[in-house]
Amino acid sequence: MTKRMIAACLALAGCASGAGEKKELTYLCEGGRLAAVSFSGDGAQLRLGEDSFALQRVPSASGVRYNGVRASLFTKDDEALVEVDGRQFGPCQEVKKG
Repeated sequence: MTKRMIAACLALAGCASGAGEKKELTYLCEGGRLAAVSFSGDGAQLRLGEDSFALQRVPSASGVRYNGVRASLFTKDDEALVEVDGRQFGPCQEVKKG
């Protein structure tokens, strides 16, 4: 009985965390560049111009940080900072739909 309860709690925790849920946001960065981000689980796909970068979530003291081989993304509330090949694009503001 206890094992079933633990399994049920773990399953519910996975659902509550949005596991498998996909979210797409667009940010308008300083200089007029658009950064489109698709979030899914602990990963994110960043599109900046013609380039696309796969990112993984990493621990952060505040906000949410994603790192990849050539790019990183830091988000907090409706703001973001994007870095590609050591060049920063930001601050960026989420483009609200509607």
